Amino acid sequence: PTPESDATTTPATPATPTTGRTAAGDPEVSPADEHRSDSQGTPRGITLLSGSWIDLGVALAIAAAVALVWAHRRHRYTPRPLDAPWADDAGLRPMPRVVGQIRRGLRRALPERPGHDHVGPSMDTPQADGPDSIRGNERDADGGASASSGGPVPVAPALASPLSALWPPTGLGLTGAGAEAAARGFLIAALASGAPHQPHARTMVVASAPTAAKLLGVAAVDLPRTPRLLTTSTLAEALDLVETQTLHRARLVDHHDVNTVTDLRDADPGQPPPPPLMLLAEAPSGHERARVAALLTQGQRLDVYGVLLGPWPDGTTIAVGEDGATTPTDTAGNPHSGHPADVGRLTVLHPAETLDLLTTLAESHTGQPPTPAHLSSTPATAGNAKQDITGTAINAPDDRLRRTSGAPSQTGIATSSADANRCAAAADLPVRVAADTADDREKAARVTTGGASASDGEITAGRDGRVQVTVLGAPGIVNADPQRNPRAKSLELLVYLAVRGGSATAEAILDDLLPDAPARKATHRLHTYVSDLRSVLRHNGGPGTYLTHPHHTYQLNPERLDIDLWRMRAAIRHATGTTDRTDRIKALRRALEDYRKPLADGCAYEWLEPYREAVRQEAHDAAVALAEELADQPTEQLAVLHAAIAHHPHAEGLYQAAMRAHARLGQLDAIRALRRVLTRALSDIDTQPSTETTNLADHLINRTKGRASSPGDREAQP
Repeated sequence: PTPESDATTTPATPATPTTGRTAAGDPEVSPADEHRSDSQGTPRGITLLSGSWIDLGVALAIAAAVALVWAHRRHRYTPRPLDAPWADDAGLRPMPRVVGQIRRGLRRALPERPGHDHVGPSMDTPQADGPDSIRGNERDADGGASASSGGPVPVAPALASPLSALWPPTGLGLTGAGAEAAARGFLIAALASGAPHQPHARTMVVASAPTAAKLLGVAAVDLPRTPRLLTTSTLAEALDLVETQTLHRARLVDHHDVNTVTDLRDADPGQPPPPPLMLLAEAPSGHERARVAALLTQGQRLDVYGVLLGPWPDGTTIAVGEDGATTPTDTAGNPHSGHPADVGRLTVLHPAETLDLLTTLAESHTGQPPTPAHLSSTPATAGNAKQDITGTAINAPDDRLRRTSGAPSQTGIATSSADANRCAAAADLPVRVAADTADDREKAARVTTGGASASDGEITAGRDGRVQVTVLGAPGIVNADPQRNPRAKSLELLVYLAVRGGSATAEAILDDLLPDAPARKATHRLHTYVSDLRSVLRHNGGPGTYLTHPHHTYQLNPERLDIDLWRMRAAIRHATGTTDRTDRIKALRRALEDYRKPLADGCAYEWLEPYREAVRQEAHDAAVALAEELADQPTEQLAVLHAAIAHHPHAEGLYQAAMRAHARLGQLDAIRALRRVLTRALSDIDTQPSTETTNLADHLINRTKGRASSPGDREAQP
């Protein structure tokens, strides 16, 4: 925990006034003003512990990029044999610290909800997880829509931006103590713009190596690779790139007889217009100054812009304070002095934060692992080896693998009111096969997508004298007394201990669950949550020891608790250790029955994502192993594969296996439907099926076509 909050919502309006606003009120507020300010005129954004400030549009775009990163990691995950040793997995690497600070700031920006637990920090925000969140279903500070659906967007130049009328036509010069920090902010804002379904908004940045080195230091030599950031050796080369783009865009506009690049959308909907292009450079002099001015003047209608470090007499220059507040400079002799460049408070970032965000954004752009050298340090507890995440400390005896039919009903799960609100809000972000129609889903499988999952019936609480806890899906205590709910943080502690195998040090808990609590209060808060959790467990399970604290370590008692995640893992271990095929199949089925939904589904715990992904990988591996065991039973195999696809909609290997099974059954339409479902799912993460998958589908379709379909085959087709 830190001595003070590491991310806060914007405090009072800074002392340095933003240009274009009066000190005694603003009788007329423009749409641009509304976009960048709250109802009191205060710029909306997040202040980090370092002093950096990020406008709300950038923060929302970064949250959406993080969701995209996790989806890409799931897409590229390669299943492992169940008995393969765990190794360090880059796909489980936590996000940089600055991302956590931004997301905590976003949570604070949400309005308070009734029943919120005020002892700990607010966690009431949707979890960015799944295709809908990638589309931008985060909420802004007013609880409104996301950037991609009309809410705040990053403060970056673009014809489609609400602030487009305020951008200087021949470039914006930055001076003052915060000039370099603001240039870094523009870089991140530009690269964060544009969701997967908004290709026209994905700004490209052209920068010279000297400018990159000035802003980012020695790390600029080897920046994370992304097609949206083009770094040249010299400014002249950067201008050559901008000039080439300008000529290309001018030809497109002239060919379609339209005025601007954005008009191309209506003129030629089949060909998306070029995205915004931003030149980031030091303000030049001599002939390069004239060249830059000419390019930017011509490029305004072509979505080409310039952000220049230093006074820019051919455009508009503003002074930026260390907090991002802007004021006009002396405009005497400036032909554009009538333009206020009132773009509001600018995002300002430190070099290290910028590099971390660049790494995250680059992975969201490419879908590939980032360059390791640019990964920031993370809490030790979050970066442990996967065997720590998967919690091998609990070795339940085989009798704990016994299952009763069904799964916990929602009415039998106890959560705090604040936690229930959070999970209800996050339920709008389901992990699912995206955008498929009911007809495609029906054709893609002969069974429902939940064919290998447990039903929604109730499990008898207190089985074998133990309290039943569910952490796969909405976390809670099964059949608990609704009048005695745990605090939100107490429930989070229960999930945290469960996923770590039942044990965690006090230091790890404080780092992960209370990262921004004041140091002098963090331990007391932890004791409060521990006491509350013990009380709730005793109330629902009777007298006994549920949570111990030996040697500064908190441990759950497996003799008193029956946790679905532990059952899943015990079943996988049993399947790994047995040599009997029938026994192995039964154990794998038990494991998959317990994996109804992702870990703590709908909850936005700050530490959760690497653990959630580790559990997801375990379930994925188990599904693949079971499908392999059922290779001689294609109908049974399909039930497993289609249920797995519902949990892992971006896993191409599952679709390939399902296509092969459908081909063995002669089900041509089902193969086609699977290909459509996969294509739509991957479109949500801005990618497409691999050549291997498309070639396999074509091969299986052609081979199946060549067969003489019997009436039985036609009846079997979905």
